[in-house]
Amino acid sequence: MKRPNRRLGGPAGGPAQAHDGIRAACRRALARALASLRPEPDDAALVGHAPGMSVATVVRRFWPLLRPLRGWLLLGLLLLAAAPAIEVLEVLLFQRVVDDVLVPAEFGPLVWIAAAYVGLNLLSAVVTGADDYLSTWVSQRFLVRLRTDTFRHVLTLPLHVHERRPLGDVLSRITADVAAVERFMIGQLTDGISSVVRLAFFVGALFWLQWELALASLVVVPLFWWVSTRFARFVKDVSREKHRRSGTLGAVAEENLANAPLVQAYNRHDDAVGKFHRENTAIASAELAASRVRSVFLPVVDLAELVGVLVVVGMGVWALATDRLTLGGLLAFLALLAQCYRPIRDLADLIPSMYSATAGIERLCELLDEQPPARRADAVDLPRPRGDLELDAVTARYPGDARDAVSDLSLRVRAGEVVAVVGPSGSGKSTVVRLLTGALDASDGGVRIDGHDVRDVTLDSLRAAVGVVLQETLLLDASVHDNIAFAQPGASRADVQAAARAAQADGFIEALPQGYETRVGQRGRSLSGGQRQRISLARELLRDSPILVLDEPTTGLDAEASRAVLRPLLTAAQARTIVVMTHDPLVLEFVDRVVHLERGRLLGGGSGGTPTRLQPAGSEPRR
Repeated sequence: MKRPNRRLGGPAGGPAQAHDGIRAACRRALARALASLRPEPDDAALVGHAPGMSVATVVRRFWPLLRPLRGWLLLGLLLLAAAPAIEVLEVLLFQRVVDDVLVPAEFGPLVWIAAAYVGLNLLSAVVTGADDYLSTWVSQRFLVRLRTDTFRHVLTLPLHVHERRPLGDVLSRITADVAAVERFMIGQLTDGISSVVRLAFFVGALFWLQWELALASLVVVPLFWWVSTRFARFVKDVSREKHRRSGTLGAVAEENLANAPLVQAYNRHDDAVGKFHRENTAIASAELAASRVRSVFLPVVDLAELVGVLVVVGMGVWALATDRLTLGGLLAFLALLAQCYRPIRDLADLIPSMYSATAGIERLCELLDEQPPARRADAVDLPRPRGDLELDAVTARYPGDARDAVSDLSLRVRAGEVVAVVGPSGSGKSTVVRLLTGALDASDGGVRIDGHDVRDVTLDSLRAAVGVVLQETLLLDASVHDNIAFAQPGASRADVQAAARAAQADGFIEALPQGYETRVGQRGRSLSGGQRQRISLARELLRDSPILVLDEPTTGLDAEASRAVLRPLLTAAQARTIVVMTHDPLVLEFVDRVVHLERGRLLGGGSGGTPTRLQPAGSEPRR
């Protein structure tokens, strides 16, 4: 049931003041709505704002995904045109019922009219069912392709992009915001075309019945258009805030659930729940804001429609009195007018809805505009390298940072050499890892493997040649066997066990409840830190990359556990080139040479040459 909006209660002074009163009411509703949506200071760090997008920009952006389906889209348009044509014929048959059956009280024509009604009804059912199935099939094909392409794109983005975007927000964009694109490109555009086609048929029938009444009935169309365009901007502002808050809610939930042990250990339950509650409240405020906007919008549309009907009824009496129209014609005209106002109203509602959908689409486009590591069009596969590495006067900076991560860095590592790159946190060690794996491109200088610039080779072949054991031990929520075999899909059971033995992980794996089939839990939390590290090392040994980069391999391990991890690794990787990023002095027992980094610059040890074999006194040198 629609409730009257007291703010719209008849301002005195004529149409101009009424127009100003409606505008003022709209502005007051939106001002109160947006005032309740102002973000907290720390929310901006979670989820940013996307730039505005026009409807035409959205269509141009995503039309290539629909182009392969254009034949089916054309068939869908033909079905859309058939439906209103059948409705018009049914209304015109109603005129014949009144004028040929009811008024003269003749039963004879009713037989063929009834048969025609049944035939049109069956035809309408076939057309409607085919249209519904076809539109669903097209929308799902589009949705599957867009969602898959988006997921593929996100997986290609470099690590520094993932690090600055909360996972919960990214998931919201891949799911809810991708669905907004499908809703816009298939649902709303189709609804818009359908409304225009229906309107064309109904207006044509109105003019065919009585052109003077038809002109009078269309006097309210400009008011419909004015109302819809005025409210579209308001709806878009509110919708953008609602989508942004939804992404923030996902980010807050993911962050606190992923760090549940930390939250519990420091008794921060109330803070986490409070922040989650605040984001939920903000989403509710956005919904209430949209409701306040609708409370102004809908009564104005209802009023415009009522005015149009009253004008037609008044002129219809005149048409009957002057024999310009029969009673059946007037009743058919009113029936067509009711059908005609429905697509007009749908179009008036559709414009704000489309702008609302673009708020989610903007967020998705912001993610799609992130660029993966650039590669030249003529990039070739890297041959299996010997293992010579060279960073030649390399300077690199992360996008958006004010200073270089590394500057004028030169480093040479010979094939088969084990080199430790040491330095405090923030000195550039992880940046060197990303330069070697192609996750970050140098802005100046060159990174070469066996003389091949990494920008000239494909990322797949580069990553196959350079294996990385990351500082954060990443394991899947799967069995031990599947985690090790992740490096080489299809690896045999014997190969997996051989890699585990080389990493000295076979003993504790066999002691697990189901051995190699034991699930390790999310991020491997059912295992100790040393066990997780050994499984990740076994995974890398199975991959058998000729170059191995270890990023802080002993983080979180005591001295005994660190030696237990490093000894089997270096024994199993005798023929490989190994670069160890570390600030742990214990690692120096196992290396040939040490390179010192400080604030992205090399302090010494980068030229190569005879191994220095720096080890603490009494330790066994690397063989």
